[in-house]
Amino acid sequence: MERANFSAKDKTLELRFIGRTETEQTPKVALYAVEKGAIRKVEVIEGNRISLAELARNVKEGTYGFGPDMEEKQVTKEMLSTFRPKEKLAEWANTGVIEIVPKWRDWILPIVCVHGDVHRCRPIIWPLKVVTLAKFAPKVESSIITTKSDITFRPFPTLEIPRFCAPICNAVVEVYEKTCCCRLRPPFDIDDILGRLKDWLERVPPIPDPDPGPIGPFPEPGPIPIPLPGPGPDPVPFRQIERAMKMARAMDAPVPLGNPPEKLAEDYYALSALQPSERLAYIDDHYYLYPIFCTCSTRKVGETPVNESGEFSFCYWRPPVRAGCRVTYYYKVRQWQENQWVYIYDGSTTNDYFKASDDAHLRTWKGLACDPGSEVPGDGNFVLLENIGAIPSWQLVSPLQDSEFGLSSANPGDGLVNHDYTGQPWGQTLSFRLKFTEGMKGLGAKYYRVSLAKADSFGDPIGTPQPLTNPVAWRRWKWVGSQLQTEAVALGPNVVGSNSGLYLIPYEADAPDGGWLWFQFHQSWNTTLGDNAKYLITVEVFDAAGNKLKPQGSAGSGTDKPFTFRRWSTEAVTDAVNYAALVHMFHADNIACYGDIVDLRKNGVPSTEECQFIQGCENDNFSVGFYAFHARNFMAGYRLWYHRGLSGPNVDLETGTTNAPAGIPPVPSPLDSSNAKQSNSATFGTMLGTHQKCSFAIELRVEPKHTNGFGIITAYRAADTAAVALEKVPCLDLASIPKVVEKIELLK
Repeated sequence: MERANFSAKDKTLELRFIGRTETEQTPKVALYAVEKGAIRKVEVIEGNRISLAELARNVKEGTYGFGPDMEEKQVTKEMLSTFRPKEKLAEWANTGVIEIVPKWRDWILPIVCVHGDVHRCRPIIWPLKVVTLAKFAPKVESSIITTKSDITFRPFPTLEIPRFCAPICNAVVEVYEKTCCCRLRPPFDIDDILGRLKDWLERVPPIPDPDPGPIGPFPEPGPIPIPLPGPGPDPVPFRQIERAMKMARAMDAPVPLGNPPEKLAEDYYALSALQPSERLAYIDDHYYLYPIFCTCSTRKVGETPVNESGEFSFCYWRPPVRAGCRVTYYYKVRQWQENQWVYIYDGSTTNDYFKASDDAHLRTWKGLACDPGSEVPGDGNFVLLENIGAIPSWQLVSPLQDSEFGLSSANPGDGLVNHDYTGQPWGQTLSFRLKFTEGMKGLGAKYYRVSLAKADSFGDPIGTPQPLTNPVAWRRWKWVGSQLQTEAVALGPNVVGSNSGLYLIPYEADAPDGGWLWFQFHQSWNTTLGDNAKYLITVEVFDAAGNKLKPQGSAGSGTDKPFTFRRWSTEAVTDAVNYAALVHMFHADNIACYGDIVDLRKNGVPSTEECQFIQGCENDNFSVGFYAFHARNFMAGYRLWYHRGLSGPNVDLETGTTNAPAGIPPVPSPLDSSNAKQSNSATFGTMLGTHQKCSFAIELRVEPKHTNGFGIITAYRAADTAAVALEKVPCLDLASIPKVVEKIELLK
């Protein structure tokens, strides 16, 4: 009845924004219904005018409101200028004006843009705390303060983390907004934040072996050993890390979809170094930390594809943020694999949050990545050994080539690599990545061959180099309907003409739909199948008929073509090799380190008893007889320490980087107390502290230098453990007893 009357006297109603000046912009407005707590958009108000009849038709009994024109799921009741139709329609019919309360200024929504990139990085195998300590301890060592959550900082040797990254170029990034409304004001417990960060850092994420797939030979490394520090308390307790790993496996902990963000470790150590009065300001400035200790609301605000470089950007209208609240972002990344969407990254599983202005670098261990190409220096068309695993070939120590298949005389250090340490031998399976410039295709180069021969002392091959014939297949992107899929392409081995062991050269032109996947290799070599010795790896190039090609004017057999073999000599320089093949030397060694605790000593006296309960004075010395060596001097270092009781400290007795005892090689015989090295000593008082007696675990770790190109081969580590109980007993100090001189009078 009432609606009919409004329809009969229809008029146009104007939205009037209370307090608006002539220069102020007005927002786009929509009409919403508030229904049992839910918000439903009824219609958009065009030009800030609406007919009375239309409004009357669209509203019923209940509550309605005017608000910003946006997705209804983003609208809250607090944002609306609400009304009840039966109370307001008659008034608006008389005045022709709908007044909008001053909150309309909040309806002019800011456009917020986020941006970043997605990369797959391999390998991520270090405990996050160790990585960050090694990188950032020197920066804060001088200013660090002692708190109950503090960690002792000490210098670490320079250990390079072999991280190799490539863009995720075919995927969709989902953008999530987290709104956190907690206040950081005293008496807020700042140590609670430090504690949460520390607990998170000490958890070892149970990252599984990456999905293999036919990406080419990719041996998975063991964890890189914890660096060998100088004397002092243990900064990264082995037991805590090992306990966390065991717990994660036992509890079926969820797999984090992403690499641990190092910035959280940086924040922890930065906060630890600040005065309490400065910490609140730090957290307020780094408010991406809020979701770690606040209760926050979460909503998805949109999604966007990544480009071919793995980069993304996304803009949206963000509704007003309540005073005192902070907005942070995290991201999920999904990829189309084998006819289904697969999530390859989820920042909420690693506490990887960002501000809107941050360049969000999303790093994951999962997913199919695109080949980023390389920036190997060199002019014209050339062929080069680019990588051995993740290690660039310029770090390989290889003599200059002096013949088609040989090198100049081999020095003791030739064939080793200077990467994590100086003079590392190669072990287990090595993966070789070659560099063929695209112009080689136009010269007719279709196949390559990688051959192996043991080297003599003059750097020449012993016998004829034998082709490596492991099956090699690469994957490339391929459009299947409207989706990019992947397909495997077998490269070889092939027999062409009279030559065997030939493999197709995978040029970029052979993968036109999106390139080849990363990280793929041209050949692999299992070094454990041969002797521990020096070897020569030879690369040759052939045409479609199996004829060998060689650089124009070079020495050796083959058809001249205008290209060069190049040797990557320094990071910025490659040198032409004027021979018909490309040769490098590799020193293979698969001998493990040796570590053994052979006796326990009080004041230098050894005891080899199985069960030892040793009593001593406060200042009596405890030491250990031990061995820590590699028979060919390929030990990175050793560490000998004791652990008191159940939860006492780890304290170093001794560390070293040379064989113990000195003089090895040769290895002494027998390996018993008579030839063992005596460790540095610690007094009973120092070891027991305030305890009169306690048990101790004595632990020895010996770390190898060996690498497979992806990390240290921890299978060649040695370890030993012994146990002893010590007790302090009172001792008579003879020096403190006064001397009594007895006077005897002789009889005359």
